[in-house]
Amino acid sequence: MRLENIFPILTIKTDYNMIKTCITFLALILTLNLFAQDKRYTHDSENGYMWQDFEKRMIARDLKYDFLSAMLDNQKLKKLSGNYESSLGCEIEMGKVQNESKNNFDLHLIVKMIDNFYSTNENLIIPINYAYCYCIKELAGYKSGELESYRLKLINFSKLTLEQ
Repeated sequence: MRLENIFPILTIKTDYNMIKTCITFLALILTLNLFAQDKRYTHDSENGYMWQDFEKRMIARDLKYDFLSAMLDNQKLKKLSGNYESSLGCEIEMGKVQNESKNNFDLHLIVKMIDNFYSTNENLIIPINYAYCYCIKELAGYKSGELESYRLKLINFSKLTLEQ
């Protein structure tokens, strides 16, 4: 004679434990999935994967141009509001490029330069705002060795997010 026949409550308890285990397992899987970082972001900033994702849309050039324009407008608003930290790290170079170009600053050229920057797969994890700075430093006349050193710093910074 089985215990379940004598004590039917054991069957209910076993089913309850099985359901409880399944729910716990599903909750664990969902939690891990929620905390996985999307590869299009590094340190909560859009990166090269996002930049290349713009190309999947019909008006990729406009999206990229609009993205850069909005990013720079955001920086300008932060500066005007007094809530500004030098988050990009290329403000001096940006001033130099703008002074040399006499208000002829072309974001379409920057879009092409960022496209070129992200043509190297290793650079895809670098946030777009730092790719922008790389291009500004290039326009400001940085030597190739200095640019490569800056790029490697950006890659190391970006890899920190991937390891966490």
